[in-house]
Amino acid sequence: MEFVEIDGRRLAYLASGAGSPSVVLETGLGAQSADWQPVQAALERTCRVFRYDRAGRGESDPVQGPRDATQIVDELHALLQAARVPAPYLLVGHSFGGLLARLFAQRYPEIVCGLVLVEPMHEAQFERLGPAFPPAASGDPAALVRMRELWTRGWRNPATTPESIDFPASFRAVRAAALPPDLPLAVMTAGSFQNASILPPERRPAMQQAWERMHAELLALSARARHVSLPACEHFVQREAPEAIVEAVEAMANARD
Repeated sequence: MEFVEIDGRRLAYLASGAGSPSVVLETGLGAQSADWQPVQAALERTCRVFRYDRAGRGESDPVQGPRDATQIVDELHALLQAARVPAPYLLVGHSFGGLLARLFAQRYPEIVCGLVLVEPMHEAQFERLGPAFPPAASGDPAALVRMRELWTRGWRNPATTPESIDFPASFRAVRAAALPPDLPLAVMTAGSFQNASILPPERRPAMQQAWERMHAELLALSARARHVSLPACEHFVQREAPEAIVEAVEAMANARD
């Protein structure tokens, strides 16, 4: 990893490959940027590829106080300039990283040539799906306890995440602006709730359907949208099926030629 100081804080990044567009990999909440390595290794043969640790994660410096998506997106923009990663950018965002990729494209539309959103966060997901979680019971797996806490109430408290993310402010920011209506967009949906062994089987189908409806709303953001369904995968597609992400990125990059 290399390091650049942005606003008094060191951010770690890894850039490889050459060519255009520059593929920018944005990580979700529960992963490290190193999870993108198989994707980066495949794409660097034809593109310049960039991944990084946001402040408060991985090898980057910690954060103090709440931060929202606008701050994070503007830091990424400054980091790309400092690291001399040339535009245009094809942004690939997983989960919360998908919301960040959307906001980046909204704030900097002139330098973004496409979005691949992998199991992307939806700005209404906690409000819509939080009530669907099973009530607490003795013997609940620790993973279910943590997931329920985040989805039902923890998301309102920045202290819940190592990055001190202010989700309400982040959701307001992404709602306040629209994507360019003809921006190439791919939304990748896994069977993340249907395949979630920590959830009671009887709750999984309705939660999966709600997740898919929210992704359908994201597809409606662009006239040039494509859906990729991965029903056998769980949430971390970059771990389970990196080749599917590579295929989606290459299809979008090749369509520019």
